[in-house]
Amino acid sequence: MIDLKQAVAAFLTLGMLAMLINMMSNGPFLDADQASSEGKYSNGSELRERSPTVNRKTTRLKELWGRPGPVLEPCWDKHITNLKGKTWGFIGVRLSNGPHYHRVQIADAVVVSKYLGATLLIPTIKDGHKEPNGQFDKIYDTSKFIASLQNIVRVVGRIPDDMSSISPTVISVPYRVTHDYIDEHIRPVFNQKTVIILDSFFPNINLKAKEGENIELEALRCLVMYKAVQFHSQLLKLGGRIVNRMREAGEMSEGRFIAVDLRVDLLQRKGCTNSTSEHDKSKTKKCVTALEVGEFLKELGFPTDTAIYLTQSRWDATLDPLREIFPNVYTKEYSMPFNEERQILYSGKTQFEKALDFYICSQSDIFVPAISGMFYSTVAGQRISLGKTQILVPSSKHDTTSKIRLVDSLSRYVTKKDHSVYSCFC
Repeated sequence: MIDLKQAVAAFLTLGMLAMLINMMSNGPFLDADQASSEGKYSNGSELRERSPTVNRKTTRLKELWGRPGPVLEPCWDKHITNLKGKTWGFIGVRLSNGPHYHRVQIADAVVVSKYLGATLLIPTIKDGHKEPNGQFDKIYDTSKFIASLQNIVRVVGRIPDDMSSISPTVISVPYRVTHDYIDEHIRPVFNQKTVIILDSFFPNINLKAKEGENIELEALRCLVMYKAVQFHSQLLKLGGRIVNRMREAGEMSEGRFIAVDLRVDLLQRKGCTNSTSEHDKSKTKKCVTALEVGEFLKELGFPTDTAIYLTQSRWDATLDPLREIFPNVYTKEYSMPFNEERQILYSGKTQFEKALDFYICSQSDIFVPAISGMFYSTVAGQRISLGKTQILVPSSKHDTTSKIRLVDSLSRYVTKKDHSVYSCFC
């Protein structure tokens, strides 16, 4: 009896083993012939068919987001001489038009002070015709500013009491002021008046150093633009919170987001509208519309769920065409923490807003300038110094017949190293 039970058990075991082998060979639903003739339903074949498409898409996205470049090392210290002897007289500067201009204006004030042997006053900020003058230390780190210029230029907060009766003389200067211009136009006034304020800078957005310019003069500009002028810790804290919110919005892109400098008032001022007339298509403009930004990013291959930050403060109906293509788009109104929104957006602190935009555009994974000008140039320099070189520039010339290529959209500041930042870093 025992032998019979053992035989039955052995038979059943062999039967189950045979059935299992058959299932593993042919699958649970297909016999061998079906599996051979209808191999497209097999899991392995399906994966093999999908893999090339998935791989191409993944590779393309990696190309679009780019790889971080090296963080550059400064080269300016060896070209700057220390302060010698006592200083005489005072140089002040009134900053205007936003942080993207402030750095260049401060750099020129430092150059003038150094060359004339004068003491530099902490800069003041002009917020606009209807706004009160802002304080430098509300946006910038005053302690770091003074420390960075130690033994190079003497910096003080105000004119001494014994000279307070002297009325400062306001003069206009060009951007990237030269020693020749200082000798001819500024020194005579300074020798006579003792206290001068630099104001009303001549418009010029060329930030590239010219051949033959004084080496120390350029080194001073590098020091100011990329070390001495740093944002206040409170501004950095708020900017960091907005960046984190944008990274949360970009969860589908591994926490990455695009920052676009697109402000409705500037687009209107430059004549950029969502017009599709033949006249507009034939023109080369210095800006692109919200619709054109959306079409540009879509044609490059960015997914529609890509997170996008706009420098526009509050939503405007002219931005709707962009949101129709990329719904995951935000202005400061929606990306800023609620308790900060009313303090900043409705307080008239436009300089502080522009500083936030500058910081966020410098920290984003990709920067897209919809408007050509100083903001684009200065942010590009900051990004390049940090190794964040993925800067994509939409073409301002309408051409619907040719396909947009990534290689043609990369900023010339990066591809051709056509920016003064490269003369500041090794």
